Amino acid sequence: DVSEPPQPPPPPPTTAPSNTTTPTPTTSTTPTTTTSTTPTTPTTTTSTIKPNTTTTATTEHTTHSTTTDHPYPDPTTETTTPSHTTPAPTPSPKPPQKPEVGKWNVTDSNTTCIMVDMAIQLNISYIDKNNKNRSSIVFVPKDANATGSCGNETQVLDLEWKEDNKSFGNLSFIFSKNDTTKHFEISSITVAVIASNKTFPNITGNNSIELITKKAEFSTPVSKSYRCVKEQSFVLKTVNATNVTDSEITVSHVQLEAFNTKKDANFGTAEDCEPSSSTDIVPIAVGCALVGLVAIVLIAYLVGRRRSQARGYLSMPEEDPDS
Repeated sequence: DVSEPPQPPPPPPTTAPSNTTTPTPTTSTTPTTTTSTTPTTPTTTTSTIKPNTTTTATTEHTTHSTTTDHPYPDPTTETTTPSHTTPAPTPSPKPPQKPEVGKWNVTDSNTTCIMVDMAIQLNISYIDKNNKNRSSIVFVPKDANATGSCGNETQVLDLEWKEDNKSFGNLSFIFSKNDTTKHFEISSITVAVIASNKTFPNITGNNSIELITKKAEFSTPVSKSYRCVKEQSFVLKTVNATNVTDSEITVSHVQLEAFNTKKDANFGTAEDCEPSSSTDIVPIAVGCALVGLVAIVLIAYLVGRRRSQARGYLSMPEEDPDS
């Protein structure tokens, strides 16, 4: 017997897988976070052949594109720092440019013998460390403390004030009465101030300054008051001071009375330093204007009359000699 050779086994089916993966990570940083995902559905194709079968599988993986924003500030971002405004310090009150009017009285045994209203300024001249002449102005404050005495022939008003809460100045008015003329007056004024470097920069010599005037001022009938609004200045002489020269005291808006015997503290009838003529100015001006107007009218009338007479003479016809 001849046997047939064995048949080779059929070849196994061939499968050709096709796998493609494309990862594309992209990362960018912007101020806003954005995430976008693009899914792709896998596609599978299968082919079946009888003995020789070929299977092709194509798988496409999902490609993810992710954009992630990191919470970091953009380099170009400007940061604004809150500004703090420091309030300006409150300025200290400025000293007055002119002395203020003070009102001072001296009372004894329930009777106010002296009444003084006035603004007072001291102009003190001195020599500094560099041997230069200088001057300082001192205003007597309106709230200076007043003391004094009420005598029969002499009365005193003392004013004291401070600088930086320390004793600084003293001003004394001495009033005298003349029983013969029945007048009172200020017979002397005395000034004493501390020579502080604040008020008198670079001053040398004594620690205090003393000045005095003994010229009688403001003579007024007893039971009346003296009144004067304008400024008046008086020379003050130095007392045993080599660093201070002659100075001045200036007073204004003055009304004063001494040797008052009334129970009330009211000024008597005022005697003005110079009679006020303001009330007479208007009547005088009106009178002058009326006189001038009358004179102008009279002159115009006379001129007009003279001209009319002249025209009358010229217009008269000449007489005919034959008539």
